[in-house]
Amino acid sequence: MNALDEATRSLWMNVAVAPDAPRLSKNAKADVCIIGSGIAGLSVAYELASAGLDVVVLDRGAIAGGMSARTSAHLTSMTDDTFKSLNRMRGVDGAKTFYQSHAAAIARIEEIQANDGISCNFRRLNGYLFVAPNMTRQELDEEYEATRAVGMPVKKQNGVPFAGEENSAALVYPDQATFHPLRYLKGIADVATKRGARLHANSAVVSVEEHDGAVTVVTEDGSRVSAANVVVASNAPVSNLFDLHSKQAPYRTYVMVMTIPRDTIEDALYWDTLDPYTRYLAAKGLRQAVARREKQRKR
Repeated sequence: MNALDEATRSLWMNVAVAPDAPRLSKNAKADVCIIGSGIAGLSVAYELASAGLDVVVLDRGAIAGGMSARTSAHLTSMTDDTFKSLNRMRGVDGAKTFYQSHAAAIARIEEIQANDGISCNFRRLNGYLFVAPNMTRQELDEEYEATRAVGMPVKKQNGVPFAGEENSAALVYPDQATFHPLRYLKGIADVATKRGARLHANSAVVSVEEHDGAVTVVTEDGSRVSAANVVVASNAPVSNLFDLHSKQAPYRTYVMVMTIPRDTIEDALYWDTLDPYTRYLAAKGLRQAVARREKQRKR
């Protein structure tokens, strides 16, 4: 089932991304076929189309209608599982690569939205990790040292602006970011389309066949895309090259939106150390978005 088929809706979903994208109804050829039109698939399409390649994007539902439409919109180069754990599992060099790649991805989003004039509320802000009852101040100190070891800027402070957390130990990660994900995806989809990318909605892929140095992607209704390369950018892999889907656990997180007086707390990202942890986005502009959604609901 596609996310847009579900009863609940995110605040982002009042923005339609490529709403006129047709179903793939005949065979096509391309340099690259991309399966999945979330932020991964559309970002690849944007980069490849900008480099002059002929690109076809296929999605089983609406363009950008999957998990990217339901994100909490946190753009961060820290890791959910802590750098302490990542350093132990992958070594400091591996953890550095993680941090650097995520920081580069945020910088690329910032660059694209500025260069292409995409109005998506992108802004840099602080991220705060604060101690919940399951973690001690000493463990947070260890995470501080692990974060410094990979080269990510981090500071210590006491307290975050939530009731009962005024004196909680916290780590501050400067230069993180947030944005309106579907406004951004609409922007890069429009640019990619202008540069020749072809987007097809409601075109579920049933097989990826490799032969003679080329790839054939087959959709549910039998239409085929012949390409030199394929990028599988779906939430769960649809190819049988690796059985990654057998290792994926079906978790779901829930987002609640609450209105608060303007400037009550800092516009920032907040995380506690619970497992599963809680994310907070004290975003400017969400108040207006909530009001619009409530007005639409009452119609």
